[in-house]
Amino acid sequence: MCRVCCGPTTGGYAHCFACRTLLAQLKAPLAPVLPVEICPVPSPLYRVLMGYKESSIGELRRLLQAGVAKRLTDFYVNHQVCILAGLGGWAELIVPVPSTVRPPPSPLEQTLGLSILSLYAAVAGETGRMPYQLLHRTVASVGHMQADADAFAVCPDLASKVPGARILLFDDTYVSGARSQSAAAALRQAGARRVLIVPLGRVIRPDKSEAHAQFARRYVDRQPPGRCLRCLRATE
Repeated sequence: MCRVCCGPTTGGYAHCFACRTLLAQLKAPLAPVLPVEICPVPSPLYRVLMGYKESSIGELRRLLQAGVAKRLTDFYVNHQVCILAGLGGWAELIVPVPSTVRPPPSPLEQTLGLSILSLYAAVAGETGRMPYQLLHRTVASVGHMQADADAFAVCPDLASKVPGARILLFDDTYVSGARSQSAAAALRQAGARRVLIVPLGRVIRPDKSEAHAQFARRYVDRQPPGRCLRCLRATE
């Protein structure tokens, strides 16, 4: 299991090929990743994470969105120890990775608003545009296996919130991590003390890769409710 993204590694490496590639592109340490669940393709979870934002049926999108919000809430409640360990303290900001194609509010922003994380933001005194529109996309290119910290920027009128902050950065899926790691790098460039990436699904392709198939056999059946990938790795 990769020590950064909790994905499959090969050849005895501590880090997967994607993380080694992004590290070379960003020329800075990668943010640690705390996935909520392993997400094989295909799988019921993958269908949920695609359907809650892409289904053509509005009622189905709303139903799936409520289920995703519950997953986020359960994870946040059950994994405070893991979150504290990843951030080195309490989260001060909760931010989604901006959509590359959808105008705000994105489906992920709306889902965060349905979860306990919106209550946390209110208790922390973050109102109005905060925290959901802290980051925005720029014209710089970012894509699969192509990271660039300049692909995201902190909104100028919210920039004073970032220096010294511990930030939870949420995304729905994590494949190569290029988008999430680019967003995390932008936050660190703006002065964030620590960024922890929390994707709902750590996507793997057991149908395409034998290494991923072995990873799925080893971890998917072993991930009981309430246990994250880092919990499992700690028991090995």
